[in-house]
Amino acid sequence: MAPGPAQEGLRNEALQAALTAALAGKTAQLEDLLSRHGGYGLRPNLRLAAAFGAEVSALPGTVARLLDRLGANDAAPDQPQVFLPVAAAHGWVGRLRAGREIGTAWDALALLAGDERTPVRVGTLDALTSFAARPGGPDALVARATEWLEIEDREISFGAAGVVVEVFGNRQTLAALSNPEPLLDYLSHAIEAVVGASRAAERSDARRRLLLALPQTLSAAVIAFGPRGASWLEEVCQNARHPDLRTALSGAILALGDKASGQGAALAQRLRGALEGSAKPPRDPTRRRPGAGRGKSSRPMR
Repeated sequence: MAPGPAQEGLRNEALQAALTAALAGKTAQLEDLLSRHGGYGLRPNLRLAAAFGAEVSALPGTVARLLDRLGANDAAPDQPQVFLPVAAAHGWVGRLRAGREIGTAWDALALLAGDERTPVRVGTLDALTSFAARPGGPDALVARATEWLEIEDREISFGAAGVVVEVFGNRQTLAALSNPEPLLDYLSHAIEAVVGASRAAERSDARRRLLLALPQTLSAAVIAFGPRGASWLEEVCQNARHPDLRTALSGAILALGDKASGQGAALAQRLRGALEGSAKPPRDPTRRRPGAGRGKSSRPMR
């Protein structure tokens, strides 16, 4: 993979010294400094996390022991120590950029992306988005994300998929793919996982987050991939039966029908027709309320 723009490492001398000590097994000072400067709640200090990742990327040898320790911290979302897994996510992406500890890094990132805590997911999303901005990054992420769908823990699998789907909601990231087919295959498999979930799994917060991430990425894929993306989404609509999936598809179609998408009304109408055609027939079609079809092009479909 060709190198992308260099990310600046740590400037703070105390943090640099603490990192050196942590690599020798004395992690307390590094953990304290990262926690104090890492921000809280929904707004972790992503600049610090990225600088930490850049610093870690340049280190020789292995740093898995340190990153595993940071990533394993189970602090509550409103505690300062929740920043440690955020730093770990950027550290692992730094190792990927440097071509070091690749398999270990991807395995760790799957767990961090599937974390139930919002700050950790936000930090991991930022780290993976930065990775996908590099040449070859989007293709590598799709390949690994497909493997993550096979993780037995459904919360982690759905959670990681939700983060990956969010990464590809960015049109620039989509445009950087060498071939759209692997991503479309990935999205198909993610949709299959959502639809095939057990009744208990349907109550999963991670599954819900994945469903919420789908509309933006589906519409972005149609815009980025042109006729190929449109035909793929039309086929998905034609076979959609599950109400949760239909809600997500409806959101994507509404986004494509908006003038800001630049796609024109004809495409949205075509997709709407495909989705309406796969709906369950009403129990008694003769009881259709007069005027029920008015304004349907601008409202969600069931």
